[in-house]
Amino acid sequence: RYVRLIAEGRYQDAIEVIRETVPLPYTLGCVCPHPCEQECRRGEVNEAISIRALKKFVAERDTGRWREKLKILPDTGRKVAIIGSGPAGLTAAWFIRKQGHAVTVFEALSKGGGTMRIGIPEYRLPRHVLDQEIKDIEDIGVEFRYNTKVESLNDLFDQGFHAIFLGMGATKGTTMGIPGEEDPRVLNGLSVLRKINLEGKSELKGRVAVVGGGNVAIDVARCGLRTGADQVSMLYRRTREEMPASPEEIEAALNEGVKIDFLVAPIRVMAQDDCLQIECIRMELGKPDASGRRRPVPVKGSEFILEVDRFVMAIGQKAVIPESYGVTLNRRGYIRADKSRAVPRKRVFTGGDVMSGPATVIEAIHAGRLAASEIDKHLGGTGDIMQRFIPEEPENKCLGRDEGFAYYKRIHEEMMPVEECLKGFEEVEMVFDEK
Repeated sequence: RYVRLIAEGRYQDAIEVIRETVPLPYTLGCVCPHPCEQECRRGEVNEAISIRALKKFVAERDTGRWREKLKILPDTGRKVAIIGSGPAGLTAAWFIRKQGHAVTVFEALSKGGGTMRIGIPEYRLPRHVLDQEIKDIEDIGVEFRYNTKVESLNDLFDQGFHAIFLGMGATKGTTMGIPGEEDPRVLNGLSVLRKINLEGKSELKGRVAVVGGGNVAIDVARCGLRTGADQVSMLYRRTREEMPASPEEIEAALNEGVKIDFLVAPIRVMAQDDCLQIECIRMELGKPDASGRRRPVPVKGSEFILEVDRFVMAIGQKAVIPESYGVTLNRRGYIRADKSRAVPRKRVFTGGDVMSGPATVIEAIHAGRLAASEIDKHLGGTGDIMQRFIPEEPENKCLGRDEGFAYYKRIHEEMMPVEECLKGFEEVEMVFDEK
């Protein structure tokens, strides 16, 4: 619907259609891994259209007209506590508040955004974008309490909250469990990003190796080149095809000078006075494992030594859930909940990475919306949280004919020149112009 409106030149209408379902459209325009593009029918001709970049294009041109149309239902006298201000928590807060309930967001850090702030570098998500979208949520009456860690859900119920949403994310990095990894020069990917994003300090010096193939690993590697590392290499135990990081992020990292060693796994860290020696082994792909990807199998006798100054593990994340919350965890250590995002404990709901494990911003937003609808029903509302800013219109069945339509190429986002990228944390992707 919004893509059609953009094609018709109705940019403000398009952003308002997006805002019917998400309160963080500009953020998504910057960081969404655009699963919609895999389903785009144009991909059957050549490549999908640049849907994420179109979202960013209209988000940048937003006049804010939707604010006058925004309907907030009369106060219900009901209070909801939201723990965590990541995308799931922010989305739940937005839609629950619109239903007339009082909402308080508790955030352990000094600023909101969760992993969007601590995990995504500024060259991908400018902070003014995130700050404005959080301010929009605050402006409709959501209260934010920063530097506030919630130790007990009972305390919140005692304070008169009628429902609680748990959206703490998966904020703790995991280790590999290999000998020698306790050396202080062996770092954790999420902690490295948190320090860079929150404090502007980097521990990445000299020769840096990052193990992992997801977006966190890519972000650490690209940050290393921006914060003074001499060289950065990534070690990934499968091939490029299996890397979970988004293809454009991999491409950007390679363009900026990150070296990626595929089919390599570290097996031991040996501390030297002046460096770390990482013993690695070559891998080959065997039969598919539970993830559907071919399992990496070590190649006997292929061990080799890599010398680095800093070694970063960016291989996964887990949730930190206080026992005092009294919620049930699944075998992977995430909160167990049913389809409605309700947990076995009464009046408690959840969503986002703390329930699913590390996923995407758009998946967390979806979870926040589902939970908001269920919480509204639980508090006596209809659960109908959608507000149409732009009325539905009959679709135009006759699209006409364009000369050479089948040969139109996907328009790719223009990137800042590499030498400029590496000077700092300026946004590297240019927004489309109208042409």
